Amino acid sequence: MSSTKQPADLSSEWSNDVRMNALFAPLQNKDLNPESWNAKILFWINLIERWSSENSVAILDVSELKHVFERNGKIPHCLPDIIEEAVVRRKFFPPDVHLQNIGVTHQTWGSWAVSLGTSAVKSLGSKVIGTRVSSFTVPNSIEKMEKLVTEQILQHSKIIQGSQFNYIEDKQLETILNEIKHQHSREYTLKVLKQKRTLVQLNIENRVFYKIIESDKSTKIDEVDKGILHLKVNLERIEREIETLENRIKEEKIKAKKSLQEGSKSAAKSCLKRKKRLDGNLEQLLSQQLNLEKIYEDIMQAESNKTIHQAYESGLAAMKTMVDSSMIDKTHATMSELAELLDMNQEISDAMVMKDNAEIGDLEADLQDLLDEEHENLDDIARDKQTPETNFQIALDNLEKCDIHDLEPVIGKKETKNLVTSS
Repeated sequence: MSSTKQPADLSSEWSNDVRMNALFAPLQNKDLNPESWNAKILFWINLIERWSSENSVAILDVSELKHVFERNGKIPHCLPDIIEEAVVRRKFFPPDVHLQNIGVTHQTWGSWAVSLGTSAVKSLGSKVIGTRVSSFTVPNSIEKMEKLVTEQILQHSKIIQGSQFNYIEDKQLETILNEIKHQHSREYTLKVLKQKRTLVQLNIENRVFYKIIESDKSTKIDEVDKGILHLKVNLERIEREIETLENRIKEEKIKAKKSLQEGSKSAAKSCLKRKKRLDGNLEQLLSQQLNLEKIYEDIMQAESNKTIHQAYESGLAAMKTMVDSSMIDKTHATMSELAELLDMNQEISDAMVMKDNAEIGDLEADLQDLLDEEHENLDDIARDKQTPETNFQIALDNLEKCDIHDLEPVIGKKETKNLVTSS
């Protein structure tokens, strides 16, 4: 989440060759110089914690750390012993054990480590280093990253708001987590958020969402959670379908105009029939959209679980018709394709005759409207294209069409000219 910090940026002692040579050397027997031994342990624990926190790396690999802290071609040979002591002191811990215990206790790392007991930690520390577990976690860094990610989730522009809880889709969550550049730490942060029940996963119509749990609220997934997300999923679907229908309606109108220009009145009528059917579908979708938005508003304004359930139940019948939107999409597509095939068949064979006089009158009126609109557009275009040069050319063309007598000057009364022309 920030630019990479190097050890030299984090420790004032890093440039001291004598001091760093001593700190890079293997750990000696603690009894020989307890004070120096303890100072060395603290230096490395603090430096590792700072580096982990500044670089948003919460899962550390021992072999990688040796190269991170490489100095003048030398690596710190004391790191394995330092990490073992850090585990004993409850500063670092194996990731799997950390996850298991925060999932059970829902405690902060510090309070859990204290409750675990010194003897248990020492035993685990010996087991970890004895088997040379390659990675460990820095709980303080994880807590910092977890807090930052949670804040960004709550501030996200596409968060789905409920009356008591908020929700976020996995795609939006992924964009937030991707700010953590270290892949293992990114994946581990999500595991921690899920294990602590800060994020509770639920699947709605093949899409993954997370319920965001703040403070000590219930982590259970109930029908209201599913209902809110079903509403949002179907509202999004309806919005997409409305946009698609509006575009298709425009296309049919353009096709009808083109057919009129080409002199095919029957083809224009077929386009208008399709447009009318699409207009009807659009009206139904707009009505569904209005109903679902009303249900969603009722749920948002509810102040208790009881009223939330009542608001949800009031719209349950409408929701049941939309639970599987993919089936509805397929049905709409099939019916639409069938209708278009029928229209094409009518256009080609001209065997089907409309018997409804009202429908015929409507189509004729629509055709006339299109013709009037087209004429107006052509007149507007013609006027817009007229310039002094074009007007002059028109005048010349008119002169060419004039008879010789029309070009002679007429002097005198009008009756004289009439006598001449009549003879």
